[in-house]
Amino acid sequence: MDPLFQPININFLSVKNRIFMPAMHLGMANNFQVTDQIVDFYTERAKRGAGMISVGYATIDEMSGNSLNIGAHKDEFIEGLSRLASAIKDNGARSCVQLNHSGRYNMSFFLNGEKPVAPSAIASNLTREVPRELTIEDIKIIIKSFADAALRVKKAGFDAVEVLSGTGYLISEFLSTITNKRTDEYGGSFENRIRFGIEVMLSIRQAVGEEFPIIVRM
Repeated sequence: MDPLFQPININFLSVKNRIFMPAMHLGMANNFQVTDQIVDFYTERAKRGAGMISVGYATIDEMSGNSLNIGAHKDEFIEGLSRLASAIKDNGARSCVQLNHSGRYNMSFFLNGEKPVAPSAIASNLTREVPRELTIEDIKIIIKSFADAALRVKKAGFDAVEVLSGTGYLISEFLSTITNKRTDEYGGSFENRIRFGIEVMLSIRQAVGEEFPIIVRM
């Protein structure tokens, strides 16, 4: 039998096959709320046989995306997230939410004129804007925001949470010496540069418990 169609376990979660539909930036949310358009889109794809579908990305705070992204940074979004989780699972697939903070890839246009945030104040080639360097206090708040968002995902009934840790967004901005010029415990050595991402994952694990699957996308 083709291993692609064999079941697989992720932590304690059983998935019927190895076909995974990754998250896409659909731009279909309305002020961070899940819309009928989003539910209908994923309902149709869940019917086609994928073992797991990831939606998103979803925001973890007001600075991490824009209002066309699915929101996971407030309790008021749980109801819509729950409707989306049910639509996916009722049609045969496991459900997952991808969480992300866009860091310096965000635009002040989407932030009411505020500067996007990043490990260091280095202009983004994508937006040409110079972000505001995060303070230690800012970093600790963002770490907790990731964990709080993950817990909302779990409460909404999703089977797993995914953390986008690559492609130039905030976690990978800490990892890279090109975008991280810090001289504190979050910059410099490799051990320091990976600290933020590891602390995000540890905080999420503490929030969601030992059995809930956490996926890291690099």
